[in-house]
Formats: sequence, structure tokens, C-alpha cells
Amino acid sequence: MAKPTIANVAKLAGVSQATVSRALRGATNVTEATRSKVQQAADQLNFTLSKSASALASGKTMRVILLVSGKLNEWFNSGVLQGVYEELAPFGYDVTPAFITDRSELDRFFSQLPKSRNSDAIIISSFQLMPAMHDKLQAIDLPTVGVNVPAESGYFDASISIDNYSAMTMAVRLLRSLGHTNIAFCSDYIPTDMIYNTSQRTKAFADAAQANAADGVTFSLLTADAHDAPLSKSDLASQLTAKLLSLPERPTAVCVETDQVAIALVKELRKQQLNVPEDISVLGFDDAEIAQAADLSTIRQEPIELGRIAGRKVLQLLHNEPLEHPHELQNPLLVLRNTTSRIDTGAASAVE
Repeated sequence: MAKPTIANVAKLAGVSQATVSRALRGATNVTEATRSKVQQAADQLNFTLSKSASALASGKTMRVILLVSGKLNEWFNSGVLQGVYEELAPFGYDVTPAFITDRSELDRFFSQLPKSRNSDAIIISSFQLMPAMHDKLQAIDLPTVGVNVPAESGYFDASISIDNYSAMTMAVRLLRSLGHTNIAFCSDYIPTDMIYNTSQRTKAFADAAQANAADGVTFSLLTADAHDAPLSKSDLASQLTAKLLSLPERPTAVCVETDQVAIALVKELRKQQLNVPEDISVLGFDDAEIAQAADLSTIRQEPIELGRIAGRKVLQLLHNEPLEHPHELQNPLLVLRNTTSRIDTGAASAVE
């Protein structure tokens, strides 16, 4: 059987070939009734419009880049990719994933981007743009949506992020309500030439702890030593535990930047003959699948939903639709399991 052509679709739908092309490319100057009729004809004939031909005709690549911090197979990144794909694929867009792990890889990506210009938009996850990178995106007119990035920078056309400040306030108030007055925050090393989402999380914790200082709360910020290559979660937890135990007064509760690091930290603390949560409470961040298996108390965020929202914002930008709320914050949720406990029966019994 001969391969169906655009002429066959036009004849079956009773429209011109130009109308078929516009309808299948998602052009706005086609009525929904006509678009539906053309799509039914195309489906009946198993016809698919060539994306390369469509790109030549429209100037669109029908491709969106998703650039994430860290490996693609990490829980958060894979979830964002899933959500973005769910929103963009039905509209004919391909999602091209890419990742960076340090500043040199980020600089290399942006140095090549103007030459290739092989996408209609870019979604950037979990790190902040630098001014020069923002200028390059503007120069090639590439709409930019951020996921878990500080929206106040003004470097993104739109963004969706978890509210880190609300999350850390909830965390500190929870631990305070359980009687903890000496609380630490543990995080990986962040190079001075990069700004990650966890950078904001660390500051948010410090602000929340300081706000509770009048209530007797003292706090420590523990960060891994500088390193060029990423540490394994086990090595990172070992280093953070050593710093934790070397403090003049050991904290009775610890907030950790991610669930993966928190779970490794619990294991390391138990190796040091400390019981969790009896001797020290541990609170993670993410509520990844592994958190439930480890019975870890944590703060939930939903990367798939973040990806979906980012995908919808991209579509609005590409279709020149106004965004009622360009920059949104997703509310966090405390999930209490078995790694946090009360140490002072006289403390308040509810989270404010």
C-alpha cells in the first residue's frame, strides 16, 4: 500500500493541503471544527506530518529542551521529565533532556546553544541562570521556564517552584513543637560559581531558625567540604556525621537537604551508636519513594506535577497566550513517619 500523502488527507477532509498543514502544525488560524476534521482524516489514513517539513514551513522545531542539574536518572529529574513530557507530547512536541553537573558543563552548554538553536523553548531545573546566559537566551528569543528556581531573579519568563521558605518554617516549627532547641541543617557542598535550589533551602532554614531564636532555638549549618567530583551519598553522609558529632553540643534534630542524603545520614548515625529518633531526630526533603520504605519523616514536593505545570507554561508562551500567574510557588507538605520524635513532654503539642 502506498504511503499516504498530505494530498490524500486534504481530499478526505475536503480542505486544501495548506489547511491540512496548518491544522496538523497547531497553527492558530484554523477553527477547532476544521482541525478536528483534518485530524480524523489523518488518523484514518495513518498520516503523520513530517516534523522537519513542518519546521521548514513554520520556523518551529517542535522541540523543547529540558536542562536539569544532576543526572537524568535521579528521582527529582526523572519526575520533572515525566511531567513535562505528559503535557508537551500531545501537542506534537519532542522533549530533549540534557544535564549539567558543574559550572564548566553549564558554560559549555550555553556556548553551543546559539549555534544549534534546535528548540523552541527551554525548561531549566534546580539551578539559577547567570546574567550572561540569560542574555544569550534573549538574543536567540528562546522562551525560558524555570522549575525549582528562585523566581525573583527575573531571569525566567515563567517558573514553578516549591516554597522553600514555607517548607523550612514548617520544619523548624515542627521540631520546636517536639521539644528540640538545638537543630542543624546538613547539605552538600555548593560551589561559589553555582546557585542551586538547595542554596535557597539552606538560607530558608537559617531564616526560620533565627526567627525562632527568641524561643530558645540555636542552630548549625553543616556543609560538606569542597570537592570537584560528586560524592556518593554514603561518603557525603559520613562527612556530615563527623561534622555533626564534632560540634561542642550535639544537635537533637537535623534537617537534611534531600531524602537520599537523610537516609544515608540515618545509617551513619546508627553506625556511631546513635538511635534515630530517640537520640537524634532526622527530617528529609522530597518524599521520594525511598523515603516511605525507610520510614523517613520528610517534606513532600511533587516533581511530576512541577513538570506538568512547567510544560503548560511553555505551551502558553509558545502560543503567545498571557500567563495569569507567570511565577508560582507550590505548597510543601510535612510527612511524619518514624525518624522524628518528641524529646520534651512539656513542649507544645501542635505545629503552629
